[in-house]
Amino acid sequence: MEEGQNGTANTNTTPVAVAKMKITELAIITVLYCLLVVTIITGNGLILTSFAINRKLRTVTNTFIISLSISDTLVGFVSIPCWIYIFLCQYTERPYTNVGYQFYITFDIFIGSASILQLTSISIERCHAIVRPLRHRTLSMRVFYAMIAIPWVYAAIMASLQPVQFERWTEVYTVLMTTTCFFIPFIIILVAYVTIYVYARARPTSMLTRHRMPKKAYKNEIRLSATVALITVLFVIAWLPLFVVSVMATYYPQNLPPSPLGIDRLLKFVKFCHYSNSALNPFVYAYRNKQMINTFRYIGYKLLCKEHSLQLPLMSTGTSFIKSTYQRKTWQGSSRNGNVPETNKQAENTVMISSV
Repeated sequence: MEEGQNGTANTNTTPVAVAKMKITELAIITVLYCLLVVTIITGNGLILTSFAINRKLRTVTNTFIISLSISDTLVGFVSIPCWIYIFLCQYTERPYTNVGYQFYITFDIFIGSASILQLTSISIERCHAIVRPLRHRTLSMRVFYAMIAIPWVYAAIMASLQPVQFERWTEVYTVLMTTTCFFIPFIIILVAYVTIYVYARARPTSMLTRHRMPKKAYKNEIRLSATVALITVLFVIAWLPLFVVSVMATYYPQNLPPSPLGIDRLLKFVKFCHYSNSALNPFVYAYRNKQMINTFRYIGYKLLCKEHSLQLPLMSTGTSFIKSTYQRKTWQGSSRNGNVPETNKQAENTVMISSV
């Protein structure tokens, strides 16, 4: 799944391809990757901070999204810096240890697999919320926690096999990774969202009557599902090139670019594509989620205007905000939410922001 695995010696040195790359080209690539790191950490940092300070965002679906955001943050903090270090060492012909190289590959597989499988869990949760809303609201939280934990556990298992299979059964491992961590999840995700689309268009009225689901809440469920579907489409576009190149490198290496420099450029391109997905997700969340946008604004205002010591009351402006403790005891925007006590009437019309 990763770049060419060049030997099992204690150190690795630069291939001829990288040595031939112009310094200007290498500088541009490095700057782009560094900008990607900043974007990933900033965007996902906002998501995690918003979840921490705005209790209203602590919904079931947002918990899945937070798990995905954690993996994206790890990409910015660990995966990309390691990758930059490796290709700079290759260019300068500075040796790097095989242990460090294996750590990078193993960690990258772990985070990538976890991200894919988390999106699969999210699609299943969204499908269940739309097709069986009443049942979804009565599920135990342990079910959702299991759906979050299983992707991490399976990703850890797949990643732990990487050092074991290294240069032993690469072909089998490539098939296993591509099948269980891309194609099967993609099929599940596709079926889930096609089911949501067909169900929403064919039987919205009958479903609302049968399950007594408020029309406004139903629209919010559809909107949230559309957001996650958009995230999934972007995810497939970002990751598909890497898996295609991995399969080609394992089974059809003759179809890769003939020159080593061409292969190196292709590798950097597909790696940048799948890393960029970690930067896109937070902005998709914010664009489709008014409450998260308001929380972002709150964070930005606090950072830029500390002298004002703001206690910002985000007044209710839509269905995603609490309007009354008597009208709604759960947070809007997901099928299940945490209970937050309200101490006065003013709190009923505000987003409850805890102290950081």
